[in-house]
Amino acid sequence: MARLNYTTAMTNALRLRCPRCGTGRLFVGLITMARRCDHCGLMFDRGPGFYLGSAYVNYGFMAITLTAMYMGLHFGLGWSNEALAAPLLAYCIIMPLILFRYARAWWLAMDCYLDATGHEDEVPLPGDQREPRS
Repeated sequence: MARLNYTTAMTNALRLRCPRCGTGRLFVGLITMARRCDHCGLMFDRGPGFYLGSAYVNYGFMAITLTAMYMGLHFGLGWSNEALAAPLLAYCIIMPLILFRYARAWWLAMDCYLDATGHEDEVPLPGDQREPRS
């Protein structure tokens, strides 16, 4: 199988599709990931703790954007801390929920792109294609 290129991996991650084939859906619900791709058989459930890195991606994005928003609104536009508290708190609650799926998709895509070992030989097992992760 040909090596996955970066553009394809990122496009598939943004579409929440299998990083290898771009057809299978990563999620069967809002936050439940499929165990495998129903099209090419790529295993999404890579093992315990695999998606911990996606939490760091989500956290890093939030830290950078929250800091930039605070600096811009507080020092740039002169908003008080009291005026910023509610909107920035809402941002800190809502955005990680939105980014959860994309952080996981990006993490899996980067794993497939940077370390193709073992990804090329996986095939779907009967009855195991769309089982949710526990």
